[in-house]
Amino acid sequence: MRKILSLLLSVVLLAGICGAAWAEGEQPADEWTVMIYLCGTDLESGQFQCATHNLQQIAETIPSDSVNVVIETGGTKEWHAEETVGIKIANDKLQRWTWGPEGFTLVEELPEACMSHAETLSEFIRWSTEKYPAKKHMLLLWDHGGGSNSGLICDENYGMTIMPVYSLERALKEGGTHFDLFLTDTCLMASLEMSQAVAPYADYLAASEEVMAGDGTAYSKWLQYLYDRPDCNGKQLGTQVCDLTQQYYVEKGDSSTVSAFTMSVIDLSKIGAVAEATEAFMHEAALLAQDPDAFFNYARATYYVDSYMKPEMCDLFDLTRRAEMAGIPTDVTHAVQDAIEEAVIYFLRSANHTYSRGLSIWYKLNADDKTLDHFARTSKNPEQLAFFDAISLDWDAPDWVYETVQRHPALNRNDYVIKQETCLTEDGKDSFMTIESGEAAAALISYELMYEDEKTGICYTLGENGDITPEADEEEGKVRYYMNFDGRWPTLAGVPLSMRMVDDTEACAMYNVDVCINDQDNLDFLRVIQNYEKTVTKEDGETADIPEFELKGLWDGYDEHTGLPGRNSYSLIEYKGAKMTLFKLPYSYELKKISAHTPVKDITVSEDMKVTKEPLPKGQYMYRFVVRDVFGNRIDSGDLMPVNWDGKNVSFPIEKEQ
Repeated sequence: MRKILSLLLSVVLLAGICGAAWAEGEQPADEWTVMIYLCGTDLESGQFQCATHNLQQIAETIPSDSVNVVIETGGTKEWHAEETVGIKIANDKLQRWTWGPEGFTLVEELPEACMSHAETLSEFIRWSTEKYPAKKHMLLLWDHGGGSNSGLICDENYGMTIMPVYSLERALKEGGTHFDLFLTDTCLMASLEMSQAVAPYADYLAASEEVMAGDGTAYSKWLQYLYDRPDCNGKQLGTQVCDLTQQYYVEKGDSSTVSAFTMSVIDLSKIGAVAEATEAFMHEAALLAQDPDAFFNYARATYYVDSYMKPEMCDLFDLTRRAEMAGIPTDVTHAVQDAIEEAVIYFLRSANHTYSRGLSIWYKLNADDKTLDHFARTSKNPEQLAFFDAISLDWDAPDWVYETVQRHPALNRNDYVIKQETCLTEDGKDSFMTIESGEAAAALISYELMYEDEKTGICYTLGENGDITPEADEEEGKVRYYMNFDGRWPTLAGVPLSMRMVDDTEACAMYNVDVCINDQDNLDFLRVIQNYEKTVTKEDGETADIPEFELKGLWDGYDEHTGLPGRNSYSLIEYKGAKMTLFKLPYSYELKKISAHTPVKDITVSEDMKVTKEPLPKGQYMYRFVVRDVFGNRIDSGDLMPVNWDGKNVSFPIEKEQ
């Protein structure tokens, strides 16, 4: 009996101790703690107020006691949440907030610190974990992203300083928390290099290979899912983020974002196998560089790899798929593809990225020394760096690379120099270009069209056009590349568009057209797609006609300070009725680039706006051929040549205009 009483007394005392401890705040862990690192930057201080919009979405949810939502704000010159969300966020301090049944609550204020520094992030992680213990953890990084080599998180209050991927890795290590899900509400971060950096500190990565639109992920939808299903795991939550975000933009009618949307969930425990297989692939690619003909074949085959707003970020699966047709052994390419299929457990892709499989890689054949030096601090893959060493003119990989892999002979760039000649047919009805040397290095050929204002003498560019027809000249043993100019040009509301080619694939080309909306100080880009095929086969096998030109919304371009792609892409529906100013672009002979913009016409944005090919005004125009080599370098044919358009026929003066 004494033993029983003693045992009961011990239980009572233990309960009292636990009760006292719980009273002091050490409650049993909740299901989830969601940490949102909200670096507002110019995305918030600018006209779109993107961070505030996401806070509004969070405010639409019904919180659950089992999920903690903790937010750190900073990194911008101006917040707009007071007017819309009802909270005053300081622009000269770091602030920590919670979202719960009482709304947004300010928990702590700290002196201003740079949010792109590793220490700022790691301190937020430690604080959140200690103050809000939970069984599962999620970290969400909100801001700009620029891919593996650029990094992510820009602090506007510190000169738009960017956090490199290797600094992020240090922040996660010092933060000391393992995350069930790591989500980047940033652009271009679903990459091999990013996955390798995050892998020791998280189970799953949810991210986009492409630009993430300014509205970000669908916070009101996926956060409510978590509140309603706190028993879910990181894989389930990541999948819901992907699905619900895509659904959000479809329901919004944002055709620009929907047509370019990508998002994936990556099992980080499998990323080591992807890296190992990719290393074997890069080794084989470096071996090809020793044979000019073999490397020409490889580089041409991979030239149209599915890439994103920063072209150096390309889909790894698609890169290997194309390479297996150009000298890389199939057992090597299939090993990479199999590993990706194991690691990428869920992915969504769109009409503009039909070959994307959810994991990109940094891949830039014409990178300069400074860029490669920076990338060498991010990459953990020696064969990848040895490959860039082999194909670069002057860059040498760090010594540590060759502690484990062999050095490859350097590629001889003299074999890749393209020399071209512009010719006319004897009757002066056609112009064509021949490549006298280095033709195997040519990947893309287009022509550029300009005209000179007779009154002012100012030269204006109409941009590039990829409508080129190759024709074999058996007598000369060469290929003639004819420009298919018939006097017509892509036109909107009667204005010939000044179009900049930004992407070209087998199926279509994408152009940016500089416009201004409602007299804003900044310029936007009107996205125009030119479809080379006139029909498309649907999933049911039926064919449907498609227009030659399609408008895919507006995009706010690259950040002038950081060079990172802007996140604000939006449908024309959102600007129905707005004033859109169309420009013509003066071209400077001396500087060899576009100078100031000249307004041409104001039009009203409407749903029935269409780009069609229309006859240009009669007169003399100027043209030149443009070649892009397998490394991505642009080589133009030099002097501009005259071409006449009389309203019915095109002709080329035999003598070049002086």
